[in-house]
Amino acid sequence: MALVAIASALIAAGSIIAVDPDVPFAIGVVIAAVAVCAGAIAAALMLSIPLGVRRRQRQAAPALRRGIEVTAIVGLLLLLRVVDGLTVITGGFIVAGVLVAEAILSARPSRASR
Repeated sequence: MALVAIASALIAAGSIIAVDPDVPFAIGVVIAAVAVCAGAIAAALMLSIPLGVRRRQRQAAPALRRGIEVTAIVGLLLLLRVVDGLTVITGGFIVAGVLVAEAILSARPSRASR
């Protein structure tokens, strides 16, 4: 995860420094690199929480899922900022939608009642 974060941060910095911002592709590369960097850092932080050996194996999938969620949130917010569509309401809808999805995905299945 740390290598992904470092590589995407270097790609973002290189694109900002080397490429003309009038090129539409450059803006997309910066948005994608920053979003991937944020998601990789979030996943790495969740994986670095000290746990037991058995719990650590079960913790990898939720950490990666939450890293992907952070990537989606950051990427969508940056994209809305670029197209001048970012407001408190639109940002709130994006974050709230991802939080609802996380609540649904992380809920434990209950026993079937008969």
